[in-house]
Parts: sequence; structure tokens; C-alpha cells
Amino acid sequence: MGRERGAEKAELLLSAARYLNETLELERVYDRFHQLLTDAVPHNGVIVSSFDAETQLISCDYAWVDGGKLDPAILPPLSLNREGGMQSRVIMTGEPLLQNDVPEQVKDPAGVYYDVDREGHMRKLPDDGPPGVQSALMVPVKHEGEVVGVVQLMHETARYDDEQLELAEGLVSLMAAAVRNARLHEEAQSEAAARARAEAMAAAREQAARVLEAVGDGVILVDPNGALRFWNRAAELVTGRSRDDVVGRQAGEVLTDWQKVAAEIPISDEPELASPVTLPVEVDGSELWLSFMAVRSPNGIVYTFRDLTGDRGLEAAKSDFIATLSHELRTPMTAVLGAAKTLLRDDIALSPERRHQLLEMIGAQGTRLTQITEEVLLANRLDRGDLRIDSERVDLSQLVSHAVETMRHDAPESISLSVANGAAEAIGDRDRIEQVLVNLIDNAVKYSPDGGEVVVSTVPAAASVRVEVADQGIGIAPAEQEAVFEKFYRGDPQHRAVPGGTGLGLYICRELVQRMGGTIGVRSRAGEGSTFWFDLPKA
Repeated sequence: MGRERGAEKAELLLSAARYLNETLELERVYDRFHQLLTDAVPHNGVIVSSFDAETQLISCDYAWVDGGKLDPAILPPLSLNREGGMQSRVIMTGEPLLQNDVPEQVKDPAGVYYDVDREGHMRKLPDDGPPGVQSALMVPVKHEGEVVGVVQLMHETARYDDEQLELAEGLVSLMAAAVRNARLHEEAQSEAAARARAEAMAAAREQAARVLEAVGDGVILVDPNGALRFWNRAAELVTGRSRDDVVGRQAGEVLTDWQKVAAEIPISDEPELASPVTLPVEVDGSELWLSFMAVRSPNGIVYTFRDLTGDRGLEAAKSDFIATLSHELRTPMTAVLGAAKTLLRDDIALSPERRHQLLEMIGAQGTRLTQITEEVLLANRLDRGDLRIDSERVDLSQLVSHAVETMRHDAPESISLSVANGAAEAIGDRDRIEQVLVNLIDNAVKYSPDGGEVVVSTVPAAASVRVEVADQGIGIAPAEQEAVFEKFYRGDPQHRAVPGGTGLGLYICRELVQRMGGTIGVRSRAGEGSTFWFDLPKA
């Protein structure tokens, strides 16, 4: 008979092992364990607890009471009681406990006992009344010889025997192995998920780094200690400082007066709420006007900036141009208006000579107004790119002679205009070439306030023809020679007799020559005159 019972027990445990290990979900392992207990050992309640040797706390992992499954979180962790208590005794001794007289056991003042119903209401025993169970089985859960938990089975009326205890121990052992497998599986999944998250974060950081390298705005990170931790490619280009030179250094060492600059930049906690501010920043002795935005991050403050130095210079140039243009227009308009009002007065008797002088003044100043207007309009058409440029064979020697004769009538007596012409033909637009010549000759006359000779010559070469306009005027300083062809640029001559201008003449010359496939330049020494030249393709 005993042999048959043993075989039945072995078959039950074998089936239980297969059933428990069919799943790797922890909650399903506990549910299947409880199903096996229901068929094997009668009970009204079962609680599976785990023990943490480091914290000495006993925590509920699974609970089923009076036909209902409870949320384990309802049952608070209990501290290991070395003075008494059934669970604590099992954990400390590592031996199972069979108790068929629970009401008497809970009277032990050394222990702490609780009862729980299917709604999760807990009562302290025996203070709040007698326990709702008569008997209990408590089996230790072990791993590598150490107790890691306890399984409690309780019944209201039935009494447990050694055979039931032995069967419960076998099932608990199988459950413990299945739980370990499920937890190892969960840990493996958690580690895989963590690796996937880490890889995704690394990929996102790499992508973000690539984006930050590609954007046109400078991006830097200043940590809470004021050190630079990030410096992208655009920041290198704007400041001229490489990241290897600046990362790790204090921001104030790289950007002069950084503390004052940073104090004026509003810092936002949300990127979409950041507002820009434009400030001057000194880098290696050069002043840059940068438009900053700042956003707070966990690692410090992220600053983005855009270089507006050129835009600010252009705005300043535009303002200067408007002021200059206003001045240039006011002078001839005042002269025209004054002469016209004088001619219209009936109370003044004007001689024919004086009347002729006033009319000549109106004509001359009117011509000046026309020239200024034409310069502005032509510069605007050049900027828009809608100026038509013809390409034809042009006799440069004839064109130079005509331009010199035209300008000779307006040149002061102190200026001698001459031509040193060589026969040459070029490819270009006849009217635009003459416009360039007139501008350069007028410029030479204007910047020769003390008189002298202005010589216009043509010099043929292998593939091009050069035209030179040389004067004996005040000359141009080396630092200004590249800038004289820029829009709105006006020199600041020391000689007060030099008239002003719009700063568009040489810019127009450069643009016209380049659009005809040529080049333009200047040779000059301050106080010794200038030679402006331009080359055009040879016909």
C-alpha cells in the first residue's frame, strides 16, 4: 500500500514539475502552483512570502484567501521576529512547521500574528479576536541551502498530517525552481530591454550629435561649474576656436567677459519658449555680434548662437548709405531750389550773365541728381540680376578716346586728361564699358583735388585687353584697397576738398566688369596717386 502511495506521489510531483515549467511568467507559475495545491492539500488560504536576508523583511508575493486572490501589496512587509512567530521560526530554523492548534499558538506573547480575509482586511491576533483558521502548514523555500521564503497553507477546520506536509514540501520545492526560472527569464528580458534602450539612446545621441554638427548655428554646453562640455562645428567656424582647444576649459577663458554676456541671455526651461538676444562677444581680440538663445538642461545650459556680425555691418552700411544719400541729394536740391527761387523773384533785377549762371547751376545740379538716381537704380538692378549685358566686339581705343573727351568738358582746369591708346578690341557691352570708363575717370578727377594729370591707356595682352586710369591724387591706403569696390564703401580722405559720394560707383564698376567676364583692381600708394584697371576678354 505504501509503495502505491509513493508511486502516486512521484507521479504527482512529476506532472507538477512539467506543469509548472510550461510557463515562464511569474504570476502564472504562482497560479499553477495554487491549482496543484488545491488538488493535493486542502486549505482555505495560501500565502507565498519571500525573505530578504539583507533587510530582514518578509514580503508577500502571492495570496489566496477564502476563495479570492488578493493583491500582495495589501499585506505589508513584516520584520523577522527572532523572539517568536511561526514564519520567523521557519526562516530561522529552515525546518517546516505543522501547527494544528493555531488559536493556542497565537496566544504566545513573544510572537506577532495577523489574520486577513478575502477583502484584504487585516486583524492583529489575538487582540482583535480569535484567528479564522484552526491549522497551518509552513514550508521554507530554499535556494542553495538558504531560506529565501515561506509558503503558508491554512484551514478553518481540518487538521494537517505529516503526509500532507511532505507533499506540500515537494510541491514547494518544484514551485521554487519554477519561480527561479521565471525570475531569471524576467531578468534576461529586462537586461535585453535595457540593452535595447541603451542602444536606442546611444543611436539617438549619435544622431543628435550628427545633427548638431550639421546645423548652421553654433551650439555649446556650459556645465554648472562654468566649463565648456560641447562645442560643435558651427561654433568652431564662427569663433575660429577648435573644440579640442576649448572643451573642458572655463567659458570665460575662451569668450572674454562671458559672465557679463551670459547674465544678459534669458534662460528658458522649455526650448520652444527660448527668446533670442543679440550681444557683442570678444573672441581673440575680435568683436562678434552673436544672436543667443539658451535652454536649461540636466547637464547645464545649452546655448545656440548665430553670427550676425555681417548683417550688423550691412545694417550699419545701409544706415550710413541712407544718411549719405540724403546728404548727397540735399546739396544739389538745395542749389536747384535756391537758383529757381532767385530766378522767380520779381523784386531783384538779374543781369543776363547772372541769370545764365543760375540756369547753368540748375542744369549742373540736375545732372548730378540724375547721376545719383541712376547709380542707386543701377545698383538695385545689379543686385536683382535683371540687368541685360550684351556681348559684342568693341573697339576699346575708340571708346577710351570718346570717354576722355566727354569728361574733359567737366574736368577742372587743374586736371589734365590724356590718352595713351594702343589699338585693341575686346568682347563686352559697349554702353557698360563706357559707363565703367566714365566712373573711373570721374573718380580719378574727384580724388585729385590738387590737380595733376589723369592718363587713360589701353594695354593689349595675349588673351585680354587692360584699360588703366592713372591719377596723381591722394592715393588709397593699403588696408582700404580691397574694400573700395564694396557696396556703400566710402573712403575717409584727410583732404577736405574731396567731394562725397554714394559709395556705389566702384561697386557698379566691379559688377559690370565681372558680368562681362573681366576682372578689376587698383594699385595705389597713399599720397602718390592711384591706378585703377580692368581687363576684358580680347576679341
